[in-house]
Amino acid sequence: MKEPKAVAELSWSKVLRRLAVSLAWMACLACLAPRHLSAEEVPAGLAAPRELQPLSADEQSALRWLDHVLGPLSPEEEKEWWNIGGRQFGLFSTRYNLAFAGYAAAALGIRGNAEQRGTVGRILDNCIRRYLKKEVWAYSQAKDYWGTKPWAPDPCYRENVMYTGHLLQLLALYEAFTGDQKYWSEGFDFVWDARKVVHYDVQKLIDVTVEQMRSSASGGVTCEPGLLFFPCNNHPHYALKLFAAMGHGDWSAEARRWEKWALSHFRKPAMGGGALNLVYHVRSGLFYPRGYAGLDAWSLLWYEPWAENRQTVIRLWKQAKTMLDWKQLSDPTDVISGANNCMNPQQVPATVLAVFLAAAARACDDAETAERLERPLDAKYLRRKDGFYWLEVGREWRIGATAQRILALAAANGSRFREWTPEKSATR
Repeated sequence: MKEPKAVAELSWSKVLRRLAVSLAWMACLACLAPRHLSAEEVPAGLAAPRELQPLSADEQSALRWLDHVLGPLSPEEEKEWWNIGGRQFGLFSTRYNLAFAGYAAAALGIRGNAEQRGTVGRILDNCIRRYLKKEVWAYSQAKDYWGTKPWAPDPCYRENVMYTGHLLQLLALYEAFTGDQKYWSEGFDFVWDARKVVHYDVQKLIDVTVEQMRSSASGGVTCEPGLLFFPCNNHPHYALKLFAAMGHGDWSAEARRWEKWALSHFRKPAMGGGALNLVYHVRSGLFYPRGYAGLDAWSLLWYEPWAENRQTVIRLWKQAKTMLDWKQLSDPTDVISGANNCMNPQQVPATVLAVFLAAAARACDDAETAERLERPLDAKYLRRKDGFYWLEVGREWRIGATAQRILALAAANGSRFREWTPEKSATR
């Protein structure tokens, strides 16, 4: 496997602090007030019904690859696959690679047979076990995050939905595929050291998340301190939709409240670049009025499964794809080029951008755009070897990028999270 390119870690809080003093930022202040736009009244569309087909040969290879990289590995392989993320503040942090891998497995499991669904359950359990390791969430205890708060070292109690939202979705998917409620009854621990252990169970995690939804003016939960992102809030809402389907409660009011606020505020960035504003600063009430294709893709991929009106997602996707840089995407490179600036505050390789966009296109039934993205990517980076299926790209983003490619593959073959409903497993 080739060595990854160097990755500069830059948290969003630091990005915004730098941008706040730039001339470009000052020039845009007049445009920063929230845009209150009404969502179009359109029928609540559903994806066309489709007959579920067995997993293809490529999908079976992808499932074996996921089972391998998330299972017990030798020390050498563990370093090869998982020595990523640095201090865990950036977009290529371990938590994201883990979460995306779990979601990819679930997408395959939607159409899998009993044995394959059992494999998916094992993969999701391994995702959760890895996700609970201290090195994955220790970033939350930095002094400029929540390390000096009274609830420290609890990584879930306030904000940090960039961690808790994914954990909720992994827990929901695990129960949906296995029927196992051990994370409700036995719970799980965040071990800081021998003296500091924070115990949670699924109900507690739901409670602290929903409490913040209800108490915030927007209905959303912030990621980094005081910063609200559209994509991160999709994950707890889809998780709550799954938990509701399994009989654990009803959080549809919270979903409607956040969706209404988000659609009337995040859309149509004043400086263009995408369909959705990058980030909202809660204290000032100001948006960074710039969009980004990768954020659109992540947002729409996971908004689609729980959106009240699917046609809203399709309309946003049609807007987003008009702003794609096809010169960059037609021959995607696997290096981070350029520097962070007010027009592109977070750089990612074109390979990563392409796989996110392809997965979003598939979720929105835009096969033409998806194939246009997938063909050059697959030609350069897709590997089928030793019974596995993966993208041979930089180690920092290899697992997450491959997971996005698997999500697109599964969607192309009929897997749809929106159409899939787990059986009720709640006993109360």
